[in-house]
Amino acid sequence: MNAITRSKGPKPVQLIKALFQCAVLFCVPGLIITFFVPSFSIELTRLNQGRVDATVFKNILFIVPIFKYTAVDLIDPQSQTIDGGLIRNGSASNTVGKITGKAEDTGVLFLKGKHGGSVEVYISPKSLDNVTDKIQNYLSGSNKSSSRLWVVSNWKFGAILPGGILLFCLVVFFMAAWSIITDKPLESATPPLQ
Repeated sequence: MNAITRSKGPKPVQLIKALFQCAVLFCVPGLIITFFVPSFSIELTRLNQGRVDATVFKNILFIVPIFKYTAVDLIDPQSQTIDGGLIRNGSASNTVGKITGKAEDTGVLFLKGKHGGSVEVYISPKSLDNVTDKIQNYLSGSNKSSSRLWVVSNWKFGAILPGGILLFCLVVFFMAAWSIITDKPLESATPPLQ
């Protein structure tokens, strides 16, 4: 008896469907994670010898800007590390419970303009001093007309986790694309049960 096969459509349509399915399955979690733990692009622009403007873009999926903030005529940036505190077992009001861990610290970079505009950029505390120094060096006399910095608020949850999810998405898509192009089904590594 001949097996009835359903036409899945032309290969380009199948590839587009596979890309869409991978995007829905894997990129949506990456979007959600990077919305709450975003990365930022800080663009410094020297308009004349004494004035530098800072434009900050809040990004999801590392490069897609969703919000834009500006500090006009930037003055020296300031930074602060906020202690995450101890995590205790028990209710929130219980300050004598057993210590079960320590919450992560948070770094905040404050960019203020002389004539208005103030931006708070949340940066991993490990990168905070380095970013602050780069901005101060640019303000103090860099010859560049513009400079761009990319920072993340938390390396584990804002870069490594969504990066791993997106990498896995690409691997799954390329496996599906290879199967579509070669007309070979993806095979299981385990032998079938008899």
